[in-house]
Amino acid sequence: MRNTITQDEAAKRVEEHIHAVVALLPKEARLEQGLSTPQNCDDPTDNGPRGRVTESHSYQIHDLPPADYNAYFDTIKQWWERHGYQILTDSRPKGMYLWAESKNDSFRISIKANDVGGFYVIASSPCVWPQGTPAPSE
Repeated sequence: MRNTITQDEAAKRVEEHIHAVVALLPKEARLEQGLSTPQNCDDPTDNGPRGRVTESHSYQIHDLPPADYNAYFDTIKQWWERHGYQILTDSRPKGMYLWAESKNDSFRISIKANDVGGFYVIASSPCVWPQGTPAPSE
């Protein structure tokens, strides 16, 4: 078992990924925080040990014109590609969903939108130990 960043550090880095996206949007964009909760990593896809958590935060972004959503998606996708993210899913034109993973730290981030004015950004950390080190009983 190896050490990880702490849960608090993961939460901070999740916010950094989100705010990097928001910085690409017009200054009128207004954030409304949604869920920001740690989730157990008891059945992790990496077959790692129990006791780890992931940090996941979501925001709805208001005051953006839906007619410009596709242009915002293009801007964000291009920024991600130039800044070390791998695009995992781009469901356009069928749907407005874009999902990427940072090659530097394995954090994942997505944006999604709908035609009734909903624009969302969600980011999550990889599995981390709450204190950055494995629990003594592990």
